[in-house]
Amino acid sequence: MADNPASRWTRLPIRTRPHRNPLAENDDDHPECPDDFQCRMRDKFPKFADPQVEILDVGCAFGGMLFALAPLFPNTCMLGLEIRPKVVSFAQEKTVALRKENETTGKYQNVWFEQLNVMKYGSSCFRKSQLQRIFFCYPDPHWKRKNIRRRIISPGLVHEYAYWLASGGFLYTVSDVEELEKWMVKCLDDSPLFRRLTDAEIYSSQEHQQVVQIAKNTSEDAQRTERKGLTKHFAVHVRV
Repeated sequence: MADNPASRWTRLPIRTRPHRNPLAENDDDHPECPDDFQCRMRDKFPKFADPQVEILDVGCAFGGMLFALAPLFPNTCMLGLEIRPKVVSFAQEKTVALRKENETTGKYQNVWFEQLNVMKYGSSCFRKSQLQRIFFCYPDPHWKRKNIRRRIISPGLVHEYAYWLASGGFLYTVSDVEELEKWMVKCLDDSPLFRRLTDAEIYSSQEHQQVVQIAKNTSEDAQRTERKGLTKHFAVHVRV
């Protein structure tokens, strides 16, 4: 990681709450419709004449996963959405700095971050079948029974994610909490709009292997999980 400019950034300069209630009333700015959101994105990806977000990281935190994924899909616009404003501000500053450091190569021009409550306003951002990949990496487990409705993957929300994904697109879930991963997998398995990939299908494709390894190992939460010696659980579902 020493030769990776993104690795020089850490979460240390930021003091912020670890969680935020996605169901609380607030005055967060949000787009009115996908066309409005598309207008907002036009100057966020300078390399692209008409940028269309195709890869989405929900609850991206400080952006570590997308920064690692960016070189694998240099011609694809990637967006990280995070509910905590201070965290998003840090990720945006990091993006601008890395772009400046890599002006000659054009790296990180395909990555951007925005503050948004996906549970409330995600459908104001994405058109039907717009996305090719959606990631949910190390989401808040919301342990208490009364707070389960705050989980970012639920039976109701699964249908929204299916609407945004193109047929053949992929949805990735990763967690160090086995109970939560089982919950997310069940929500997706129970939907006729998704099919879980077998291990054989995942490991038969080099691209799948690379993407899964990045999703499991490169975010700030993944590094925390590694330090604590916790098991990383994951699944990949395809939109049918």
